[in-house]
Amino acid sequence: MKRKQSNYADSKSSKLLKKKAKGKPRAEKKYTHAQMKKKVDEWCSKYVRWSSADEDGIARCYTCGKEDHVSKLQAGHFASRRYMNTRWDHEWNIRTQCISCNLYSQGEQWIFGQALDKEQPGVSSEVMLRAKQLKKFGMPELRKMYEWYKERCEEMAKKKRVRIKKF
Repeated sequence: MKRKQSNYADSKSSKLLKKKAKGKPRAEKKYTHAQMKKKVDEWCSKYVRWSSADEDGIARCYTCGKEDHVSKLQAGHFASRRYMNTRWDHEWNIRTQCISCNLYSQGEQWIFGQALDKEQPGVSSEVMLRAKQLKKFGMPELRKMYEWYKERCEEMAKKKRVRIKKF
């Protein structure tokens, strides 16, 4: 039985018409709120891990001191990521941690807090107080943070002569 060829979707000319011209700039992709939060998480994690790494990509776990490549480390949070107000606070709430401390030992929160207080006394209680304050990030704020973290990572990649790729 011979299959009838349609003049619309299957035709060669319609496929050619659907192809985009190579010279045209692409429109910016529209992300949902959840997708944008995930993008900010991704680039914030890269920023935290690579900022604590040397030129070879080796960083030290903040809580146990284990040294490993940043691809095998995580961005650990003192106050849980569920608290939006401090979720992307790379200055005080997020540090590089090994998988063992961050995942299997629930972030070693006590040790993490003690280490934060050694850096600056009283900062751990301040972070926890700020974490409890409600904060809702809109799309413009998320996009701004995403762009900020991505730019800093690209600058760091040039400075350290590494290629920061998607994980």
